[in-house]
Amino acid sequence: MPDVMTTLPGLVARVTRHPADEITADSPFTGLGRWGSLVAVRLLATVEQAYGVRLDLRHYLTIRTVGELAAEIDCRLETRATPAG
Repeated sequence: MPDVMTTLPGLVARVTRHPADEITADSPFTGLGRWGSLVAVRLLATVEQAYGVRLDLRHYLTIRTVGELAAEIDCRLETRATPAG
């Protein structure tokens, strides 16, 4: 799977209709123009489908930036890839 920060801005752009080339790891979701609860839930569903991960809704809603979300997705992907020991 490619680096999450390479693909995530495109997903965020599609959901928020914010230009992908303006979305960086430091971009706060609240600064993306159309950000609100419905867009947040749409992004959550998009992320879960695109990366095959499940995110806890309460924790997800505390994430403030695109980079924080990418780190959370990376963590979930690593946990899923690590064999039970």
